[in-house]
Amino acid sequence: MRTAGESRGPFRIASHHGGEPRTGRFRSAAYRSPTRAVRAAADAPDGVEARCDALLLVLPPCAVFYAPTAGRLCGMPVPAYADSGGRVPHVAVPADAPDHPRRRGVRIHSVRLPAWDRAEVDGRPVTDPARTFVDLGRFLTLPDLVAVGDWVLREGLTTRNNLARRAYEAFGSRGIRQVRRALPLLDERAESPQESRLRVLIVLAALPAPVPNYVIRDEFGGFLARGDLVYPELRIVIEYDGAHHDDPRRRRADATRRALLREHGWYVVEIHADDLRHPDRAVAKVTAALRVAGARW
Repeated sequence: MRTAGESRGPFRIASHHGGEPRTGRFRSAAYRSPTRAVRAAADAPDGVEARCDALLLVLPPCAVFYAPTAGRLCGMPVPAYADSGGRVPHVAVPADAPDHPRRRGVRIHSVRLPAWDRAEVDGRPVTDPARTFVDLGRFLTLPDLVAVGDWVLREGLTTRNNLARRAYEAFGSRGIRQVRRALPLLDERAESPQESRLRVLIVLAALPAPVPNYVIRDEFGGFLARGDLVYPELRIVIEYDGAHHDDPRRRRADATRRALLREHGWYVVEIHADDLRHPDRAVAKVTAALRVAGARW
């Protein structure tokens, strides 16, 4: 049972005993241990932010959150496989630092970490967005890395030139080939990670690259729709239906919009979440539409 004045967490055990790390009273079911020598109330939040806050109590000042963890803290669309959904924090320590901590359940990376690669998000030290994108090259598949890069550019957190410069500076580092493959595929017009992933699958299949979020108009210039991925000259629009499209009202709106597009001579390709889990299926749908339109590639 917590006493009045004790924080819900996280807190260092030593701070509650005048510097003496006696842990007995904090072993009850009222507490959990996010990391060694740190406790938090059992009912306190346990997301990536809370885990990072717990680590900040015991990490050296030179440490920063790195790669998948830095991306999550910044809001990037980092997939769960990169860090077990945020449950395994990644921390970077400068290679020349005298203190290289080791903690169970934490990935510590010894890296070159100049001052300009450091930033803060809500008071938490992280690698800056451009450095984070480059570092994620060793963790992510090409479609997922492009989805992160699209997001970073769309949010205005960095520029293409800066990403290219950071990639050049990271010559020889792990994952840099993946980063260099991703750079020419980036497109800040993409508005969702799944749209980005789908676009990359299409390009990797040696099909023409579609235009993200293209405004489609009728013969009089009136607005018809804003297509997720579009081949304007071929009058093909590719629509991705994520989980939010399961809402009955959204399905009706989608059906009405697509019927209108077809009435105006557009070929509509519907891609569902299950199609992205079977990329060949998604690519086959787009290929069929291109062939119907008489496309050459």
